[in-house]
Amino acid sequence: MSDIIVYGRGKTGQSIMQMLQKLHKSAVFYDDVNGFDGKGDFTSKSVVLLSPGVPPSARGLTKARSVVAKVVSELEFCFPLCKGKTISVTGTNGKTTTCEMIYHILRQSGAKTRLLGNGGVPFSSQVLDVAENETVVLESSSFQLAQCKGFSPFVSVFTNLAPDHLFWHGSYEAYRQAKQNNFLFQQNGFALFNLDDPEVTALSQKCGCRSLFYSTGRQANCYFDGKRVVLRDEKRQAAIEAPHFAEFAPHNQSNALAAVLACCCVGVSPSKAVESLRSFRTPPHRLQTVDNIDGVTFVDDSKATNVHATVSALKCFEKELALILGGSDKGEDYGNIFGTLPHNVKFVVAVGQTAQAIKNCASKFGVKVTIQSDIKQAVRQCFEIVRKTGGVVLMSNACASFDSFDGFEQRGNYFCEVVKEIKRENQKN
Repeated sequence: MSDIIVYGRGKTGQSIMQMLQKLHKSAVFYDDVNGFDGKGDFTSKSVVLLSPGVPPSARGLTKARSVVAKVVSELEFCFPLCKGKTISVTGTNGKTTTCEMIYHILRQSGAKTRLLGNGGVPFSSQVLDVAENETVVLESSSFQLAQCKGFSPFVSVFTNLAPDHLFWHGSYEAYRQAKQNNFLFQQNGFALFNLDDPEVTALSQKCGCRSLFYSTGRQANCYFDGKRVVLRDEKRQAAIEAPHFAEFAPHNQSNALAAVLACCCVGVSPSKAVESLRSFRTPPHRLQTVDNIDGVTFVDDSKATNVHATVSALKCFEKELALILGGSDKGEDYGNIFGTLPHNVKFVVAVGQTAQAIKNCASKFGVKVTIQSDIKQAVRQCFEIVRKTGGVVLMSNACASFDSFDGFEQRGNYFCEVVKEIKRENQKN
């Protein structure tokens, strides 16, 4: 039996196996349901390459550690094989958008670049093809970072930190520890931190390489003053007119500043980095305006799969708002939503597996929550309530989607289809 064991047979596991074949290394698959390909077991000589979806409590992982097998994440195994520079982005929210912004700026500036990592194209699928003059933009999740003990990107970015994936990690402390592996072992280059997030700022004290900060509200190495993006270090300062930054939602202003600063760290000029984002379009299901019907704006924020994301979304609206929450449980406390619920939120409806827990939590804060059987009924009820005065129907779930959907994309697409259905009915009337 081979000493290399690929733990997990999903997209990333398949990608790891194909990479190993290109390296002329033999390996076998393992998962907790099917066991090994053929006969085998974990031994002290085993190198176990983990797919990101394998939780710390997995049965095989417990067995591997009991015999002192070497356990390595895909991210850490692939990193030494990458000839180009890497920009690794992590955080509870904003990872995908920040990575997309960085990738967009690099392409606009003419740089050779690839966008790989969490939720998209596995690092292992292309790492052997990366040239020395390329920059790899990596979206790095807590799942991928959890097993990293030597990951050292040239630029690391930390967007924000709040409880998430607690069922998977077991505790907030374990989740936080995984996230800080994005920068903890950096030997050179730059680590970028969101100065507006106190927890992220506190973690920056553990950084051993050069730390840089960005902010939407305070002076930092990169900040937005309402009209200009300002970049500065000990020797110089650049201020670039950026009226298009004012059009971004507050959290996307933050993501944009992180992207600009990251790109400047790999040689893009400040003016080019800022200007490139004029043509950037936010990925779908992230505070995406779907339509306006009879004075009601429908907004799809299905990507808000945790409480922190929903709290951020609610800060973006001033009109009367009906809010749709709920989905599958991730072990979070919904109190942070209802303890700071803006006054313009006039109606809250919950759906899915977490509906009752959300309602129970809301009642402790004196907030009434209605439960509906599914998203379609929730959207329709919200529309009827908000159309009386005009306003917003916002689906920002604060929960994962796996109780009823294959992912947040499918949930968001379903929301959009319901909105189309309402529009057709409204046109007939």
